[in-house]
Amino acid sequence: MRQKIVFVLLVCLLGGYGAIFVTRSRAQHTAPAPEGGGAEASLPAPSESTSAAASAAASVAPAPNGSTSAGPAPVANGSTSASAPAADAGTAPLMDRPLKVVSLGWELAAPALLANEGQAPGPKSVFTTAGLDVRVSVADAMSVVEEALARGGGDEKGADVAVLPLPTFVAAYERLRALSPEVFFVVGFSQGREAFAAAETPKKGAPILVGTPGSPATFVGLFMLDIQGVPASSVKIVAPGSREEKDASYVAFDRMEMGADAAAGHKIVLTTADTPKLVPLVAVAPRGLIADKERALAALADGFSKGQSMLAKDPPGGARIVAAAKGAPEPLALLRRLGDMKSASLRDNTKLAGLAGRGALTLQTLFGRTWQLYRAASLLATPPPSPPPIATSVIATLARSGFGTLPEMSGEGGGDLEGTKSLVEFRQEKLDEEALIDTIGLLAAVFERNVLRVAVAGAAGPGSVDAAKTKKVIEAAAGRYNLQPWRLVAQKRTGSKGAVVMVMERP
Repeated sequence: MRQKIVFVLLVCLLGGYGAIFVTRSRAQHTAPAPEGGGAEASLPAPSESTSAAASAAASVAPAPNGSTSAGPAPVANGSTSASAPAADAGTAPLMDRPLKVVSLGWELAAPALLANEGQAPGPKSVFTTAGLDVRVSVADAMSVVEEALARGGGDEKGADVAVLPLPTFVAAYERLRALSPEVFFVVGFSQGREAFAAAETPKKGAPILVGTPGSPATFVGLFMLDIQGVPASSVKIVAPGSREEKDASYVAFDRMEMGADAAAGHKIVLTTADTPKLVPLVAVAPRGLIADKERALAALADGFSKGQSMLAKDPPGGARIVAAAKGAPEPLALLRRLGDMKSASLRDNTKLAGLAGRGALTLQTLFGRTWQLYRAASLLATPPPSPPPIATSVIATLARSGFGTLPEMSGEGGGDLEGTKSLVEFRQEKLDEEALIDTIGLLAAVFERNVLRVAVAGAAGPGSVDAAKTKKVIEAAAGRYNLQPWRLVAQKRTGSKGAVVMVMERP
């Protein structure tokens, strides 16, 4: 009996629960919006109309590249949010401390100062945009540059990078050898500042050259004498103002520092305006820094080039900005210094680094030739470093990646114009065709706007020319160094045995 009563009660409870479930009212449920403000948050609540839902979904921007993700599409600068900071503000730093640059002279520092908006970074510094904190200082003596490099960029008075003429770097290399300094970029060329003068009547005795040991002008003087058959080992170098100056047959001087009076009693033969690529202005850093911070130095080189473009667009304005720095010269004096410089393009750098073209003039050959002349003149005492301290990795990075917009300078000169006098003459007493071809290539690169006359002596007598051999040498030099036809002309007479190469004056 008790079991029947329990069964009846359970059936009644089940029936009551079913009646309540069927008859109760149902409230519509709305899901909460997802966190994060994603695309789902902007969708309307579900409704009975499937067409309204489809219309709402169509109003949401599709994910890029056909992605099915409901997240927001990236903005133009690659950020995943429209409110993300600009790309330059979020650039990852290329170094964990400031990169310090010391320049030998205000004119060499001018491009970096403009790009950086001062010696410390300004609000619109080109270097800051690239991820560098650059600090620029200027030295008036090579001893100051050497001390800064020896201290290193981590020191308050130190530097990571030095900008200076290549001959000055070669002269100081023995003192800096422990740092393993290397040239990693060419910022420009000296153009007209260094001059070489000769006495109207050569003095008797051993040749004496007035010049400052290790200066770019002295290198130019030694180079020109060597080309003309006066070896550096036979040249005695005396300082300006010394008692032996009156007996000097040659003078090599800085036209900006010493003025025209330095050539008193001598005739200026040429300046570096005649040899536009002979004195490169280079950036130097320790080998370890170049290997470890290649991208940072590439950004520095790119910033220098952008500063050169700024300077070229408005030289007076740029000079005024640089002159405002503490210790800088007046704008007029600075403009004069800047007039003796020419900026170097990426194309110039790749050619000088030996990464493009077939030019005979490279940083490696220039370094080696300078060392050879300085050692022969007793300005250096040790053998040259092997290999030469030239690092091409930064230039290769710029050329390979298109790092920035380095200016491409249009070529100067051209045409078959030549004067009636020779500027420099190279004579080879005994014919060596390979050496002669290399010398033709070197002179064509050094005097890149001049015509070269070439002659190989014949067997018909003094002054005769072997036309067939002369043509062969000219064609070989033109092919090896990719010289334009107007650059090389056959000379009708040699005036000596062997061969002669004459660099003709421009009219």
